[in-house]
Amino acid sequence: MKYGIDIGHNCPPSDIGYMGIKKEDELNKEVGVKVIAKLKELKHEVVYCTPSADSSLSNSLYRRVNKANEENVDLYVSIHFNGGRGEGTEVFAISESSKKTAKRVVDEIAQLGYVNRGVKDGSFLYLLKNTKMPAILVEVGFLNSKDDMERFNAENIANAIVNGITTF
Repeated sequence: MKYGIDIGHNCPPSDIGYMGIKKEDELNKEVGVKVIAKLKELKHEVVYCTPSADSSLSNSLYRRVNKANEENVDLYVSIHFNGGRGEGTEVFAISESSKKTAKRVVDEIAQLGYVNRGVKDGSFLYLLKNTKMPAILVEVGFLNSKDDMERFNAENIANAIVNGITTF
């Protein structure tokens, strides 16, 4: 299978994500590079959809979607951490097939001790509205939650995401 992996934000100077107890772009990258490596170990094709730099958030989003669409990936996965107050993991999706994948991913991450906030409607998210293939946006946990940040383990989270997206 061909996966489009988007390590959320990580596109300076305009798109660096949220700053809580930890920095979103750093956690996204820590998890994302492990997801990519694990998918390659399983002999899947991986397309890296994160631009290296961009002048604006809107251009960064456009380039991520464009890369996935041009490469005709089978599943697009955007990896993030939530900002603001709250606790737990949630995954955004639009289509029915995306929602099934999102459910598997959120359940896998919840098994690591995160509160399961479920699958959410992602119809307002540019990344999900504009990709031509099934797509999910994973919000692993909350950057302002002490419990979520203490629970953070990039290896375990990457395993959970990979298990969720490769199990049918």
